[in-house]
Amino acid sequence: MSYYLLEIGTEELPASFINPAAESLKESFSKLLENKGIGFGDIQAGGTPRRLYVYIDNLNEKQDDKEEEIVGPPASVAFDENGNLTKAGRGFAKSKSLDEKSLKRVNTDRGEYLAGKRFLKGVRTDEFLQENVVSLIKSIPFQKSMRWSDKNLKFARPVHWILSVYNGDVLGFELDGIKSSDITYGHRFMSEGAIRVKDFDSYCRKLLENNVVYDFDSRKKLIEDQLNEIQSENDDLIVQADEELLDSVANLVEKPFAVLGSFSKDFLELPDEVLITSMKNHQKYFYTTDKNNQMRNYFIGVSNTEPKDDTIRYGYEKVLKARLSDAVFFFENDKKVLLETRVEQLKDVVYQEKLGTSYEKMERFYKIASYLSGQLASDRIENTQRVAYLCKGDLMTEMIYEFPELQGIMGREYARAQGEIEVICKGIYEHYLPRFAGDELPETNEGCFVSIADKIDTICGCFAVGLIPTGNNDPYALRRNAIGILNIIRNKNFRLSLRRLIDYSLEVLSEKISFNTKEVSEQVYDFILSRLKNILHEEGIPGDVFDAVSGYDDIISLQSAASAITGVKDGEDFEVIATSYKRINNILKKAGWQRTDYDISLFQYDFESKLDAAIKEKESRINVFINNEEYKPAIDELLGLRRVVDDFFDNVMVMDKDEKIKNNRLSLLNSLKSVFDIVADLSKVKNA
Repeated sequence: MSYYLLEIGTEELPASFINPAAESLKESFSKLLENKGIGFGDIQAGGTPRRLYVYIDNLNEKQDDKEEEIVGPPASVAFDENGNLTKAGRGFAKSKSLDEKSLKRVNTDRGEYLAGKRFLKGVRTDEFLQENVVSLIKSIPFQKSMRWSDKNLKFARPVHWILSVYNGDVLGFELDGIKSSDITYGHRFMSEGAIRVKDFDSYCRKLLENNVVYDFDSRKKLIEDQLNEIQSENDDLIVQADEELLDSVANLVEKPFAVLGSFSKDFLELPDEVLITSMKNHQKYFYTTDKNNQMRNYFIGVSNTEPKDDTIRYGYEKVLKARLSDAVFFFENDKKVLLETRVEQLKDVVYQEKLGTSYEKMERFYKIASYLSGQLASDRIENTQRVAYLCKGDLMTEMIYEFPELQGIMGREYARAQGEIEVICKGIYEHYLPRFAGDELPETNEGCFVSIADKIDTICGCFAVGLIPTGNNDPYALRRNAIGILNIIRNKNFRLSLRRLIDYSLEVLSEKISFNTKEVSEQVYDFILSRLKNILHEEGIPGDVFDAVSGYDDIISLQSAASAITGVKDGEDFEVIATSYKRINNILKKAGWQRTDYDISLFQYDFESKLDAAIKEKESRINVFINNEEYKPAIDELLGLRRVVDDFFDNVMVMDKDEKIKNNRLSLLNSLKSVFDIVADLSKVKNA
């Protein structure tokens, strides 16, 4: 068995590029080898800021030999009347390198054809790799690639060396003027010169000896251990090390060295989020708290070189001090201007060319939020309107210009500074929630109403001007906004009509622009409903059940009915009754019958009378249950129709020769269907 080791040495890669690029290399090599029939064992791939590598062990030394059958022209063309090959038959065999002894007639779906076999000798693995490695390197999908200097290769960063070793020898190729070799390089500052390697073991060992921790998980573990050590050495100091930051920092260094630093306690007067954003997002420092989760004036930076003195710490502290000093300046300056003044400045900010300014957008969702509050909590209208009016004001502050990720957070803080009541302050922050999958949801009704209003206005506005998501293209995050609306409604158990919310939003929007209201309403409704379908599917609601209850306009009712049907849909009674419903539906559709009025004097059988009595009884009871949102009992009532419906179909011919009798029975069936329709459209449930 053979092995292959490839390393691409670069200038420092962005941290977020490394793991996806390594995974891409692994997948590309795996697919290529599998497609070409070259067996292999394990593929390892990884990287550091200065390198990407892939290692393949237990490689077969050559591609498997194989024999394949090739089908050619029809036998009538390939053979003459004596059964000999024609010129066309011989030409085909020669063009496909077929053994003439293997040529024969074969029967296919299209008739009799000429077929023959050819033997394909497997290529050597080293030759195959040599021909394909360059294209695999070029195909790495970076978030952003560029041409560097006078080179033709587009890559995330300039490539400086390529290590390519097959079974201890250099597998030679050239990439944009760089020739592959068996040479790698250690840490930029803590190693000496070139390093020659023969195999993966020597590669790993020599990199570690030259201060490169080549494995991502190992670097991450080292950082965690160092953070824990610092924490254990300092009383009442809790290091806040989240996975996202750990992953990022682990790909910023080739060998980590954690450094404890501090800043003036005066900066603790800033909102916690400003401190955290400055340290975590901007500097990639780990912030600290005490055991009561109160911010401490300490941080931990991770250096790529071993500290010999306090120089690195001083550098970290100096950079952070400058950033926090700016934040203090912005914070104090911003507080001098009321949010109301900031809101007026939104009149000069274009939100979207066709949808107007940010101020006009605020005016729209102000009305929508007022509508929601009036529908769901009329005592909160005044507070809701105040939140809606002020919530975008912080966009015009110096702090948000420097720290855009603090939108809403700084609005909350500035509202507090100018004496707004806490529910207003909190609502301003909450109206941005949820910002991403799994994010917290608004707690206050005010925050919920404004969040829904802002999001539904964004969706409706974009659909109205043709900015509809396609594939992965969703620049206005309409899918995320739709999911946010649904999660708030479900979390708060808000009882409202989704269609009326959409239509009201479009009514407000129509004051600004012209569009086909009915068409856009349907598009937006289907768009949001499809997000709900996906959410409920993940929670165990089958798609066909969702489709059956999609007529419910109230989201809470819809999911409750879907849950109830899901609980019984695999039972025998449900399957039988759903099958009967589909039968009824088909009969009525085929007859084109829509009337529900029937005359009991035209009944000829007791089975018709019993069905009539059951319809009246069940309709009354089911309506009561549905009005009380008791969906399981309502479905049980439907299931109770099984016997009387079966008896009717077993003993009564619906399509009677007498036109009056037939029409009367069709109306009776349509009345029965109407009872089913109170609960759901069972024709869409697939198991029946």
